This record gives sequence, C-alpha cells and structure tokens, in this order.
Amino acid sequence: MTRPDLSVVTVSSGRAHLLLRKLAALAAQQLDPGRFEVILVDNACPEQVGAQVEGRRWPFTVRVLRAARRLPPGPARCLALEAATAPLVWLSDDDCLPEPEAAERHLARQRLGPCVVVGGLRFVDPDGPRPPHRATPRVRSGPLFVSGANTSLPREAMRRACQERLELPRPYGGEDLVLGLQLRDQGYRFVAAPEAVAEHHGPDPRWGGAPAKGYDAGYNAVAIARRWPAAAWGLGVHPLQIALKRLALASSEASFWRWLAPGRVRYERAYLDGCLAARRELTKEEGSV
Repeated sequence: MTRPDLSVVTVSSGRAHLLLRKLAALAAQQLDPGRFEVILVDNACPEQVGAQVEGRRWPFTVRVLRAARRLPPGPARCLALEAATAPLVWLSDDDCLPEPEAAERHLARQRLGPCVVVGGLRFVDPDGPRPPHRATPRVRSGPLFVSGANTSLPREAMRRACQERLELPRPYGGEDLVLGLQLRDQGYRFVAAPEAVAEHHGPDPRWGGAPAKGYDAGYNAVAIARRWPAAAWGLGVHPLQIALKRLALASSEASFWRWLAPGRVRYERAYLDGCLAARRELTKEEGSV
C-alpha cells in the first residue's frame, strides 16, 4: 500500500455521536481518501467509541488505539503518533468537523516547506445562534495559537515534542501552548491558514464562562511561563498584567462588562484566580525542595 500523505490524529473521551459526524466530515473531504489515514485514541471512553467506529465502513484507513486509563490530551496524542505512518500529522479534535476543502488546503500550505499550519476554527454553539456557513474565521499564527482542533505539522516535529513533554499540574488548558512553544524551539515557522476551516461544536469556553476550565488554564499558564519566561506576556500572566487584571475586575466598570459579557468575565476572573493560586503554590513547592 502507498503511504498516506496525512495522518489525522483524534482523541475521543466520549460523545460518540459527534465523533461519527466528524468521521463523516472526513469522508466528505475533497482529498482522495487514500491520501490520509485516521488515528483514533479511544481515551478510556465509557461509550466505547472505538468499537462504534470499527463497526462501520470508512473510505480511509482507521486505526483505533485504546488507552487503559484516561490520559491528558498531550499524552493521548503522543500515543496516537506511535501508529501514524504519514510524514504529516493533522491534529483534529473529536468535536471538530473540517469543511470539505480543509485537508487539501492544509497539504497545499505544507507543500511550501516544513511548517506548522494553524487552520481556521468556527465555534458552533448548538444552544446559540449559528454563524453564516461561509464566514471565514480570522486566524493568527505563532506558537501560542497552535490548536489541537485544527493544526498540521511534520510528524518528526511532533515526535520530538512528545519526547520532551512538559507535565502540567492541572487537567485542562495549556497542552496546545506547550506544543507550540516546543515547535518554536525546534525552529519551525508558523503559517495561518484561514481557508482551512473546521467547525468546533460547542461554545468557546472563554465566552461561555466555564470557570473551572478558566481556573485550570490560568494555573497551567503560570507553570508554562516558568519554563518559557518570555511567553509570560502572551499567556497573560506577566506580573504587570496580573496587577492590572485585579484592578480591572474590582473596578466599578467591571459591573458593566459583567452585564455585557457575563461568561467572558467569569472566565477571566477564574483565569486570574488560577494564576494567583499557581504563583503561591508553585513558589511554595520550589521553596520546599
């Protein structure tokens, strides 16, 4: 068999209905299905999504790996990498449905030379208004904009990143940031591809509130900044930023923002709380060593 050009890496912790829709979206790609494969990690799913996927016929090769216990996103993707055979990897979460042109457009960008291609992401909240189907998301490139939802990169770059993985203290947030910073350290350039769009099914956690996720993301951001101090400003955890956030969230104007965008304010408040907790606790841990 001819080696595929692209290995699609997907980690699923449940939501079989979304995963099957995702595979249907991959089956609808304009790219010849013989040119890509899907590596699926059944991340200790109670729904046994791997069995549901294997029970259907797909026009592309699907390899299902089963994790014995629930893994964080980073280690789960590294597990998938062990089965990938293509020179390029496309990170595509189980709740992200790529548009028909997305795979071909990732490959088109990659033909210009080894790079990290960050595709467009459109959030679709089932409980909120649906944006126009052809609205093209604005995409920024750089190590802090790498997303496991829609990013392609050389398999060798991913392999090296897996070997030097940073273990994060909290369960949510930061895995993509760590990968982006590792890829920057490897010398890769970052390319924005707004034309390679995927729909993310579910609200953007920053605007939907999700304070628990905000807290974990803020906590992990401090841990990441300790490894890469120059990234502190981009992560929003520079001491000056933290001081300004504390003032802003305590000011009388904050009540206006809570009225205008309550979800975003809850998220930012939780992010700040996570930052402050990490600064106290991680400093204490270092002092006890």
